[in-house]
Amino acid sequence: MDNPRKSASSSQIPIVIASSECLMNKLPSCLIMDILSRLPIKTILNCRCVCKTWLHYISDSFFAKLHLERSPTSLLVKTISNNPESRSVQLVQITGKPVGLRFRVVEEMKFVQEINLPYNNDFLIENSCNGLLCISKTFQDGSHDDIYLCNPILGEYISIPLAAGQGTRHKRSFSLGYSAITKEYKVLHTFYSKKGPDSQPEAEIYTIGTGKWRSIHKALHILDIFMFDSFVCGSIHWELRGEDNCVNSIGSFNFENEQFSQLSLPPRYDEGGVTLTVFEGCLGVSFFNTCCETQFEIWVMKEYGNKQSWTKQFTVKNLGFENHYQPLIFLNNGLILMMDNHERFVIYDTRRKFMKVIRICQTRGSKYAIAYKPSFVSLKDVGKGEQLKMSRKQAGRKDDKSSSEGTYNCTSHDQLSESIPPQFQQEKLTKMD
Repeated sequence: MDNPRKSASSSQIPIVIASSECLMNKLPSCLIMDILSRLPIKTILNCRCVCKTWLHYISDSFFAKLHLERSPTSLLVKTISNNPESRSVQLVQITGKPVGLRFRVVEEMKFVQEINLPYNNDFLIENSCNGLLCISKTFQDGSHDDIYLCNPILGEYISIPLAAGQGTRHKRSFSLGYSAITKEYKVLHTFYSKKGPDSQPEAEIYTIGTGKWRSIHKALHILDIFMFDSFVCGSIHWELRGEDNCVNSIGSFNFENEQFSQLSLPPRYDEGGVTLTVFEGCLGVSFFNTCCETQFEIWVMKEYGNKQSWTKQFTVKNLGFENHYQPLIFLNNGLILMMDNHERFVIYDTRRKFMKVIRICQTRGSKYAIAYKPSFVSLKDVGKGEQLKMSRKQAGRKDDKSSSEGTYNCTSHDQLSESIPPQFQQEKLTKMD
């Protein structure tokens, strides 16, 4: 006879039935994409590998726009070294609020050849815009390879062939920009077609998707872009120097109307080096005070284009002699992330007038950093009509495994249509204007 006590106790044990259904997928698709867009970049890359439905969401242009609006300004650091093995490109993203002079979270991701980038690290990063990079390569004879536009997060890139007659051009520079009105990406190319004092600057522009360069007749300035961040109000900015090699004004090019212009420097500026920056969406300038070599000032143009609106925002004091400090990112609590002599990163507390070296991107050799906002903007949407290419290992892999060094490899967007459930294929998303 069975033991009644045992039978009673066993009947009270709850039976749990495992379910493979994801409760999050019951939410509206727009809400799911809103949630995913708020996650750190590495977490989103992991989410791409959870299931094909989530990959479908993250591959949508609506998600790319949501994420770009929230993507924080990060560092893209390129190491310059004579040793090819020491060269690297690293994404450094500050994902937590600073506490004192320390960060809660700092994420680093190494961009590697054939996964994130079209070729090895022997190239120049011209600039970035909305998570897309404009990169170029110069050979020893001065000639240029094609210009490349790439998204290292997705491992996508397109090559832009240069126009004919490139052999006679020198002092060339390129810059990527975006027109919010036409929703087009453009590459500006400035150059001299001949040498000598009588040579005049020339410029041409390439609108992504058109397949051709157009000449700009009034090229007032030659691009001299080597700034961390200088893209404000639809325009790229750089230093303009006179015959004495001193900076006398700020050059700009507007990607909306495709016009060059010139902006005045702050009233306190006399002469010497100038570094352009961006503070809370406004154009900023930092320069050393000629009366004191151990401090520099940061001025901000509160109203773009109005020289009367220049305002001194910070005075950075207690600096060492013969050091060149470049402001990079303005953080909370009055902290400024800066680079010291293109070698190390420091945090400066504007309230306590105190500086501290921080350990990020530990690579040997000189470095230069540009502002970079990781994004999921696909060149498939940007470069319609262009030949889209994938980095080799991105294109060659068919599994859902991830790379331990670079970005994560998942099923491509083209392979999703047959695997997505019908209810998600037919659902119409409410797009943002």
